Amino acid sequence: MKPVSYVSVLDSYYQSSGFPPYAWSVFKTTTWTPFEKRLDQAKVALLCSSGISRRDQEPFDPLSRSNLSYRRIPKDTPAQDLVINYAYYDHSDADKDPNIVFPIDRFRELEQEGFIGEFAETCYGLGMGRMYKRTALQTQLAAEIARELKVTGVDVLFCVPA
Repeated sequence: MKPVSYVSVLDSYYQSSGFPPYAWSVFKTTTWTPFEKRLDQAKVALLCSSGISRRDQEPFDPLSRSNLSYRRIPKDTPAQDLVINYAYYDHSDADKDPNIVFPIDRFRELEQEGFIGEFAETCYGLGMGRMYKRTALQTQLAAEIARELKVTGVDVLFCVPA
């Protein structure tokens, strides 16, 4: 079977419905900020777009589109208390071990070993689904999480796309 060029297939489909051609995001004003702190002195947070949450939290809609919600997941949450609600990828292996997409146990180990200075108290699970609202993603969701990270003194955000 030949690989499917996902973006070009969707682009053709949406253009046939009257939408403009797909435009990749270009960030000309983003500045490069070198990370100058040592990791063993840094506070690190975890974020994943896999549709992961705690079992006792409201689940994400597995068929959502442009979902700008997120779940705060305490760093001491046992991996077996996590669940993935997502229909856009095969997460059967991650259902058995959520660390595949949300390495919460690994980050606790990195903190215990002194490899990172501190594992932030709060991790983030996103349930984005198909994201068609890039501007809202940047100006609302990312901005809100960035404010939380800044207030809590996080130095590094480790992002796992799914």
